[in-house]
Amino acid sequence: MIDILKSLLLSFIAVAILLPVLRFALRRLSPAGHQLPLSAEESRYMQKKEWQLTIAYFVFASVLSVFFSGALAMLSSILHMSPEHLFVMTPNFRAFFAPGLLLGLTTALLPLRLSQSTFLSQDYDLYKQYLRQQEGLRSTRFYGILFGIMLVFSLVVLWFAMRWHVGVDENQVQVTNLLNQERTYPHRAIESIHYTGIEGEYLITFDDHTVLNTSYLKPVSLDMIALMSDRSGKRVIR
Repeated sequence: MIDILKSLLLSFIAVAILLPVLRFALRRLSPAGHQLPLSAEESRYMQKKEWQLTIAYFVFASVLSVFFSGALAMLSSILHMSPEHLFVMTPNFRAFFAPGLLLGLTTALLPLRLSQSTFLSQDYDLYKQYLRQQEGLRSTRFYGILFGIMLVFSLVVLWFAMRWHVGVDENQVQVTNLLNQERTYPHRAIESIHYTGIEGEYLITFDDHTVLNTSYLKPVSLDMIALMSDRSGKRVIR
């Protein structure tokens, strides 16, 4: 939970830092032209409104990130469900939070865009004038292109993240990594099984020095660990 809150906080700080940089770049690429400048008081007022919109964006991003992370973990379980294996382990919520956060930060722009007029009410027209002054006349087009690039990048990351799963049979362990490459280990290739002290979490080391950390997988059943320990001849180290 603490790791998730840290990730959300870091993403909020990143957005707060990158927004002025992006705005400066947009203003250089697409000047505002001959726009009536806002007064100092109006600019300060719009800056306050903009912080409110930034906080609303962060709330949308947080909710969507948690939703996508849980949904992706559930979808991964469904996609990799197979009667060919005795046990199938797929990434858990914790493993999917990074790609879920990326997708949440991207798609949060949609509800923010739809709710802008509601948040700003009678100040909406003044805010559009403020944006033209700060970001130039064609900022909407640039944001659309940026949104498309971020969405494609998020989907590519998710596609790779959905590849990872582990299948355990009576005689072997089959690990499929993020690049969809399969490695098959007989149980005798297991060098050690370490219990981390947290229920369902183990570090399983194979003879090629590959370490399988089940902390990022759905909780491991005791039956599966008992099978691996029995077939490999290795006791679980606590």
